[in-house]
Amino acid sequence: MLSLRDHFQHELFVNQNSELTQFLLNRILSMRSEFVCITTFHDGEFIYANDSVVRRLGYSDEELLKLNVFDLGIWTNAVERDNVMSALEESGLIQDLEIEVRDRQNNIVTCVLNLELINILAKPCILIAGRDISIVKAIEKNKYDEMKEELLQTVRSVNGFVIQMKKREDGELYYVLAEGRIAEELGYTTANSYGKTVREIFPSLYKTEGQYYDRILQGETISFETELHGRSLYKTLIPYYNQGRVTGIIATAVDISERKNIEKMLRLSEMNAALGELAVGVAHEIRNPLTGIRGFVQLLGETLKRYGIEKEQRYVDLIQTELSRINDLVSEMLWLRKPKESSMETIDMLKLVNDILPLIQVDTNMNNIQMDTYGVVAGRSIKANVALLKQVILNLCKNSIEAMESGGRLVLGLREADHTVTLFVQDSGPGIPPDVMDKLFTPFFTTKQSGNGLGLFISKQIIVEMGGELTIETSSTGTVVSVTFPVEMDNDQDEEKSI
Repeated sequence: MLSLRDHFQHELFVNQNSELTQFLLNRILSMRSEFVCITTFHDGEFIYANDSVVRRLGYSDEELLKLNVFDLGIWTNAVERDNVMSALEESGLIQDLEIEVRDRQNNIVTCVLNLELINILAKPCILIAGRDISIVKAIEKNKYDEMKEELLQTVRSVNGFVIQMKKREDGELYYVLAEGRIAEELGYTTANSYGKTVREIFPSLYKTEGQYYDRILQGETISFETELHGRSLYKTLIPYYNQGRVTGIIATAVDISERKNIEKMLRLSEMNAALGELAVGVAHEIRNPLTGIRGFVQLLGETLKRYGIEKEQRYVDLIQTELSRINDLVSEMLWLRKPKESSMETIDMLKLVNDILPLIQVDTNMNNIQMDTYGVVAGRSIKANVALLKQVILNLCKNSIEAMESGGRLVLGLREADHTVTLFVQDSGPGIPPDVMDKLFTPFFTTKQSGNGLGLFISKQIIVEMGGELTIETSSTGTVVSVTFPVEMDNDQDEEKSI
């Protein structure tokens, strides 16, 4: 007894059954396909395949007709094929079914197929017509990969981060994406945070943002400013949707530290300007009666001296000392509004240090402090006002000496870089507390009982106006104050000499 395949081929090719030929021709032409094959409906055996099918899959006619659809790996399991067969049996036609087939070399061939339920010699069969879209899919995948890579590079270049979190069944949020410059700097990119929960990586985050998470998962979008490892961030939390349902959270953030610093500087500048105006007004109001008071106290002292009243004379001397202190404070306050033009000249840094050393050593000797120098900069010159620069250095050394109440070591040094020279003052004091560091350059802020809080503020103003920079570094073993200026480039002396 002939099999269906043999019977079909005998009718088609030997008997040239016109009815069968016409039937197949109409079906094939209507499908406009690259390749055509026919399989039995129930067991998927091939009873016909055109040359395109044979060539694409790499089998001969005889080899292919010995196989079935399961041998080619069209279906991953029988259930999947049964679902398609049920749909085909119900409608009689399935169009644009995308499916993967393995060729003889075990390569994947992606096809788009049209399946039609037909009867061949009174038996149910499937007429399969389709085309190979492997190249199209490869191009699409390549474009997708390129687009994904470009998108990833773009996200990584953002001065902030983009994070995606998904919600687990137990309610915990875990990371599936973390990219951006801040994510890299913190060491929590997708590569090393994927699958970890928020509590595992940032346990304190729930204290600051946990109040928002439930609202986001309900579909709300929230933006706010926050701090992260010393950075100011503008952060936005939006719901992540999957098939119309919120399944997670997307967090984006941009670094606004620079903007916040500018705002802080503007506020400080406005405050300084207001304080300057206030200081000048107060200084003038104080100086006018102060001059008269000093004159009358001096006359009073001369009168007491003339009459030999020595005890009261000591009170007059004390008054004069305190009046002198008030006058010094008034002078510093007036500096806040002095014209900023000052005579600039070329200053040899080594000579400057050698000139002020004797003045500093007087104070260090009186306070049981060891004075050392350091540096190898010879002939390095800067442009500055020598009188004002000396005033700043002496003020910085005075601060360091006062910080070492029980003695210690003071270093006055020079160091050079490619285009700058730095003079630094280093002490072995207890360091500056963090809460004080933030306020060091604030006018009238002081921790000294007899201080006025203008010394460092004015010193920094002087240095900045001369084109330099004043910085402070501190620790529990001491403080280093550095004054840096650009080097005069026309000076080519490079001989090294110790201070």
